[in-house]
Amino acid sequence: MVWSTNLANQQGGEQWRKQVSRVAIDTGDSGVFVTCDMGREGKCMAEAVDVFSQSIESGQPEDKEEDADSDDGDIEAQIRKELEGLNPSKEKSRPIQAVRMEMPCVTFVRLDKSIEPVQLVHRLCSEAQAHPETKRSRWIKRMTPVTSIRKTLSVDLGAFAREILQPHFHSGGPPKKYAIRPTVRSNEKFNRDVIIKAVADVVGPEHPVDLKNYDLIILVDVIQNVIGMSVVGSDYDQLKRFNLAEIYEPTPKPQPKDSKS
Repeated sequence: MVWSTNLANQQGGEQWRKQVSRVAIDTGDSGVFVTCDMGREGKCMAEAVDVFSQSIESGQPEDKEEDADSDDGDIEAQIRKELEGLNPSKEKSRPIQAVRMEMPCVTFVRLDKSIEPVQLVHRLCSEAQAHPETKRSRWIKRMTPVTSIRKTLSVDLGAFAREILQPHFHSGGPPKKYAIRPTVRSNEKFNRDVIIKAVADVVGPEHPVDLKNYDLIILVDVIQNVIGMSVVGSDYDQLKRFNLAEIYEPTPKPQPKDSKS
């Protein structure tokens, strides 16, 4: 069972209305796994939806020039456009949906198909690294983008991996150095070795493994009864593995002890 908290944006993303319903994470969903400290799951969900919404809105292209160049005499088209804005579709009214999972410290934020999870998370972390003084989150820790999700009981891991990896490894171009980072929580069917072998077989021998100087890194997250997968770029570790808390306030490195003779 998974409890879902739908948060609707009001007044420029600053106020949210909370609705609760019983919704499961489904096959084909995309979004972001978000971690937080124990007991802060509710605050983390609300903050994640707020931060994601603001980032999406700020990244939308403006239509001012298009409006200025449009035919002023096309009154019917203008009225039609306004009516569409007043009657948004169900999908447009709920582009972001926070899902409370039945385990501590982890939540899932489901995204509309028009929103690319990897691009969203990468943009948030890049902006945070460039401007750490403008801290935008308090409860969010690591964000793991998920291009697509499957149920672990019925997934064909090889076929799933081929679907996610094809645009990155099998669409032409030179060989790419890659690494695989699996994470398994509360699931007995999969372990790291099984995941790494299955995914590496799909990537193929033409692409070399390089755990440190990779071009692409494949993220595989198994949490309870779902498995998510995505491919991210070479700056993943530089961006603190998409851990916003670490980007804003890095954990101090341990200082070497002075050796005494």
